[in-house]
Amino acid sequence: MAFEIGERVVHPQYGVGHVAKLEDREFEPGVMRRYYEIAIPGSTLWVPTDLPTFGLRKLTVRSEIERCRQILSSRPAPIGEDARQRQSELSARLKEGTIAAQCEVVRDLSAFGAHKPISGTIAAFLRVTQDVLCQEWAAVEEITLAEAVAEVSLLLEKSRLTLAENET
Repeated sequence: MAFEIGERVVHPQYGVGHVAKLEDREFEPGVMRRYYEIAIPGSTLWVPTDLPTFGLRKLTVRSEIERCRQILSSRPAPIGEDARQRQSELSARLKEGTIAAQCEVVRDLSAFGAHKPISGTIAAFLRVTQDVLCQEWAAVEEITLAEAVAEVSLLLEKSRLTLAENET
């Protein structure tokens, strides 16, 4: 996927930024490669233009946020009990590289954590995924990060309630 200078992008681990420039760099001895310089508040990422972009994608369009609202408030899908398998499945879903996949992962893990405490790697995975989702949500909707966090949290609560209603 080609990106334009100045274009807003999302990295699945680092969040929302923009393409600052294209530059030839030598990060590996003897290997000159063209990179996107991605400016993200507090950091700079260098993403090779000739290799898979590791989840780097364009900022979603505003119309997709309504679909995200539906996903986040819908009934969560069950998640397996085996920690390694769970992490592998969730990571594979995120590799789809869509905001919808992020919403599904956040919804399902949040519901899982509501019934069984999560910690360590899986808790960090949820935190990063939800943080990036909220950053993108705020950027697309042109609202503050706090407003995005509040709306996403409210939608996740609705999702957990649908699950609780079906269990009673």
